[in-house]
Parts: sequence; C-alpha cells; structure tokens
Amino acid sequence: MRIKGNLQLMKEINTAMIMNLLHRSGRITRAELTKMTKLSATTVSVLIEQLMAKNFVEEVGEKPSSGAGRRAISLQINKNGGYVIGISIGNQSLICAVMNLHGQCITEMKTTIAIGNDSLAEQINAALKDCMNQVESLNAELIMGIGISTPGIIDENEETVLYSSFLKLSNFNLRKQISEVFPNVPVRIVNDSNAAAFAEHYFGAGKDKSSLLYLTINEGIGAGIILNSQIHSGYNGAAGEIGHIPVDPNGKICNCGQIGCVETVLTSPFILNKCQFLAKEQGLAIPESFDEVIARYEEGESWLEPVFDHIISVTRLTIASTVNFISPEVVVLEGWMNRSAKLTEKLRAALESFPFPFKFTRERVLQASFGEKGALYGSATLMLQKIFSASVLDSHGG
Repeated sequence: MRIKGNLQLMKEINTAMIMNLLHRSGRITRAELTKMTKLSATTVSVLIEQLMAKNFVEEVGEKPSSGAGRRAISLQINKNGGYVIGISIGNQSLICAVMNLHGQCITEMKTTIAIGNDSLAEQINAALKDCMNQVESLNAELIMGIGISTPGIIDENEETVLYSSFLKLSNFNLRKQISEVFPNVPVRIVNDSNAAAFAEHYFGAGKDKSSLLYLTINEGIGAGIILNSQIHSGYNGAAGEIGHIPVDPNGKICNCGQIGCVETVLTSPFILNKCQFLAKEQGLAIPESFDEVIARYEEGESWLEPVFDHIISVTRLTIASTVNFISPEVVVLEGWMNRSAKLTEKLRAALESFPFPFKFTRERVLQASFGEKGALYGSATLMLQKIFSASVLDSHGG
C-alpha cells in the first residue's frame, strides 16, 4: 500500500512539474521536457498523453529544426481547458476578471470598493455573478479556481482577512463567502502587495529574478517580498507592512494614530494636502489635484523642491533599510512616483550614493509592469499554479 501511495505521489509531483514548465515556458516539446525534468522519455510521454486526454494539454504543430530528420511537436496548455477567476480588492476599487489557463483576460469588471464585511461580501457575490454572465456558455463546472488579492493582514491558510483598517474588515472569511456561490472551487487568498510582487517576479519587470522587493506607493503604501522565488509573508502574514514606521517626529498624525509615519510623507493624499497648505501660505496658485502637483514639480517650480527632496530622502531610507535586511536582486516600484521621471532619476542617484556594504547600481530599481492590475494578475497566476498540481487536475475528470 505504501509503495502504491508513493508511486501516486511521484506521479502527482511529476505532473505538476510538467504543467508548471508548460505554464512558464509557453510552448515546449516532449524532448525539452524530458531534458528539463530529468524524467525518462517514456514517463514524460505517458504523463503528456494523460493530460491531453483530460484536455489540459494540446499539440500545436511542429517546432522549427535546423537539422535534418523529423521535427519535434510542440505542446502547450490548452487555454480553454478551464478558467480561473481573479479578484483584486483594493483601497479604491474592486476588479473581477475571468481568465483562461494561459492567464489571458476573457472579461473584466471594475467597481468602487464597498467598505465593511457585509457590504464587501455582497459586492463580491455580485461581481462573480456579473463576470460569469458576461462569458457565453461559461458555467461553474469550468471554473477551476478563484484567486483573490486584498490589502490587510491575512491568514492564508484560513482564507481570512484578519484585519484591514482602510476597508474596515475584521475576521472576514473569504473562503466561506466564495463557497456560497462556488461550493467546490479551490480558493487562494493573498495579500495584494505579495500578489503584485509575484506577478512582477513571474512574468513582469523582475522576471527570472529569484528575489525582489516590490514597493507600491499611492493612497497607501504596501510592500511585497519574493525570496528564493517564493512569497515571503512572514509571521501572521505581516511582512512588508512598512507604511507605519515613524520617520518624522514633527510630522502629521497618521491614520493609525502615530505621528509622522512613512505613509504621511510618501502617499498622495498627504503630499497634496501639504502642497496646498504651502501654496496658500506663500500666496501661490493652489494645486487642485495631485497630478497638478507632479506636473508643477516636473516643470521646476522651486517651492516644490524641498517637499520632493524630503520625499526622496524618506524613500531612500525606506528602501535602503529593506535592502540591507533582505538584499533583493531588484527593487520594483509601482505607483505615483513612476509618473515623475525627475523624481525617479533623483531616487536612483540617491540609492547609488547610499553606503551599502557593496555598491548599489541604479539598474536594480525597476518600474512595475502591471500598474494597478499587478495584484489581479498575481492572484490569478498563483491560482493557476495551485491548479497545476495533479491532485487538483485529477479531480476534474477526463
């Protein structure tokens, strides 16, 4: 019995390895899979035949060959073999999307976020139904998984948002919520910054980098950490909660109640408020929006230089502290800073001049590829990875 169990486990591991390689590589031949997995050609062929019988893998023609002889047949995941739903819960909006097994978006809807456990629960149910209705002939049997990204402190094992101050969530059980609409569909919940970090690592700015720091700065601040190609969530999922580190003892009161948190220096609402106050104090035209503040800084208005020099200084210290702790290959920036070429250039120069143990080069600071949709793509990709394990695949018959 034990031998049989071990054989089944090895089959599941090998199948998962093949599916992950196909997912990551796109198109690949049986011979290439044999070489990459170090499995026998016979084992690879048997597993591929089983996956093709279940409609998860398909042949897509011959691969060009420089030599003589028979051309190898390329394989890929059958993109229409099933679907996943990605849900991105953000501080401003909720995005729900249906994606095929290649991670391509089939349909998407976006709405202003609802606040509080009950209101958000209703909104998620409505969004799921809306997305399903937008795709012709899509039924619950074809939905193979639901990946959800959300701000806040998360218990990923229980699929519960333990706490989110901005969204006023407390012990919000997403697994229970989703199971009312999709009782038998696997669910994966992940912190939004971690999801976006994974998307950048998997097929974005940090592709093929085994470690990265992802920093998003908009109305709030979040950080995601990838170490050894895995999300580092930390104890109780609280890694990366850097927005509430105090940096300015004479600063503004933060939403958390402390004085002068990183968030009060770097986030757009606080910066706009500060610039409006300074403009009024100096008898200058008061900026009406944060976009106007950035535009006027780019145009070189001198009164904004000290404000942005302070922003660069705090960002430099925040990034430098994290880099000294985890030493990531790259730092991926998302958010309003990417809209100012002047600021990002000054920030790169400031990091280069920081006394790190070994020299930090500006090429290690990258602009995020996916913007506000990073968390959506990340949660869906993580769900696809979960699906591409034989135990889940086996449960979908064939």
